[in-house]
Amino acid sequence: MLNYHRWLDRLQVLERKNRTSSIYLIGLMVVCFLLGAISFNLWLSFAPEATPNSASGKRKLLQELETQAQALASRNLALSIADNANKEMQEMFSQQLSAQKALEKELAFYRSVMVTDADVEGVAIHGVELSQGVAPEQYQLRLILTQLQKRKVKVKTNATVLLLGTLNNQPAELSLSKLINKKLDFEFNYFQIMDSDFVLPSGFNLQRIMVKVKVAASRGVKGGEIEQVFNVPELLMGEKELRVILEQNSQVKDNSQ
Repeated sequence: MLNYHRWLDRLQVLERKNRTSSIYLIGLMVVCFLLGAISFNLWLSFAPEATPNSASGKRKLLQELETQAQALASRNLALSIADNANKEMQEMFSQQLSAQKALEKELAFYRSVMVTDADVEGVAIHGVELSQGVAPEQYQLRLILTQLQKRKVKVKTNATVLLLGTLNNQPAELSLSKLINKKLDFEFNYFQIMDSDFVLPSGFNLQRIMVKVKVAASRGVKGGEIEQVFNVPELLMGEKELRVILEQNSQVKDNSQ
């Protein structure tokens, strides 16, 4: 009986020891778990974002690049449409301007054929056109003579074109016939156009152009003379305005490209 109680006491002592050890182990496990959870949360808080080398980083960059590429393509398409529209408008403007100038000249020409204010036997000086060549002293001149439509008879005329200006700061006068070595004699009905290229002497400053047209007397024609003076800067300005506008349109096209 005594041995039984001894064994019972030993078992109770071992049980107390095991119970204490179990509680200690459980407590230690709980503490470790809590420490692990806290450490994991801290790591998540301070962990760096995914680097470009990671798979998620690459996917994100690819998505951003695709979005930017789509936006760039849309903008390029809009710019291309606007550029084409601008080119078409500039071409249309240039064509309309050229057509308007041509119609104005044609209308003035037909008016001079139908009726004129200053004429001799129905012959009038419709106008003079002047443009500068490549060299400063080189010019192209066009003289246009018209005859009233009601005049059915051919007329013989002689034109004298005098180039007025200064040479070495002194008044000077040049004859177009002598410069081109050609007489300006015409016989025509309704209209006559004369084109001449000439080169001025070095140092000659062209300021005015005087045109004299003499109508020869013949059967049914009394004859007479008409004279008109044209200002050279005004003649060149009309040609220059059209050329400047067309050049500006061309520059706009080049810049848009």
